[in-house]
Amino acid sequence: MPDVSVHLFAGLQGLVGKRDLVVSLPNGATVSALRDRLVEEYPQIEPFMSTLVCAVGEEMISTDHVLADGERIELIPPIAGG
Repeated sequence: MPDVSVHLFAGLQGLVGKRDLVVSLPNGATVSALRDRLVEEYPQIEPFMSTLVCAVGEEMISTDHVLADGERIELIPPIAGG
């Protein structure tokens, strides 16, 4: 069962009350399953989930990326600029 580290950026930290989380998921779990688990535990972030960018290190990943034990996932809300 992989344990993944989740780093929250910007307003997500305020909504959850933490910057970093550790989430245990079943073997073969994907980023999509991680997102579902986070919404179960922190329903206040659900409105933001459809627009979040997920990354491992500097690389953006898709929702079908299979998570490995010890992987660090970054959840980044969109940034508006002008």
